[in-house]
Amino acid sequence: MMKRFVKFLAPMLVLVLLLTACGGNSGGDSGAQAPDLTKYYEDYMASLGEGNAPMMMDLTEDEGLMGTYYPGLTDVETKQLVVRMPAITGQAFEFALAEAADADGAKTVADIFQNRIDSQMSDTMMYPATMEAWQAAKVITHGNVVALIVAGEGMEDAVPTFEALF
Repeated sequence: MMKRFVKFLAPMLVLVLLLTACGGNSGGDSGAQAPDLTKYYEDYMASLGEGNAPMMMDLTEDEGLMGTYYPGLTDVETKQLVVRMPAITGQAFEFALAEAADADGAKTVADIFQNRIDSQMSDTMMYPATMEAWQAAKVITHGNVVALIVAGEGMEDAVPTFEALF
């Protein structure tokens, strides 16, 4: 009788140990971790090399400017928010990166970012090179993370580098 019990119990114990080992890292987080958006931005800017990156302003520090260029963005609950634009307005080089708290927020952020592109495209006073850069602008969404990237000639590196985060 004891032999049959051990024969039955041993495979069950192995199964329990295997299941425990497979589930050990869950920690209750079922979604993928969003990348560090500030790190992406800083790493990309550093990759341009000293003297090649434009001087950038942090719009998250100025609610008035944020409301002017990205109306409604401060009303969306975000976990991460990076919004940088050049200090010289004639340059088409802009990064707006957000991790929204939920899917509805991500949709709203994507709409706000697209509205920024549309607004720039309707500006008939732009230099041709600036207009081309805004025509190439991308709004990219991965889950609750949304990016607006305008990097002129750097788009060929900025977008794939962002996409590689996912």
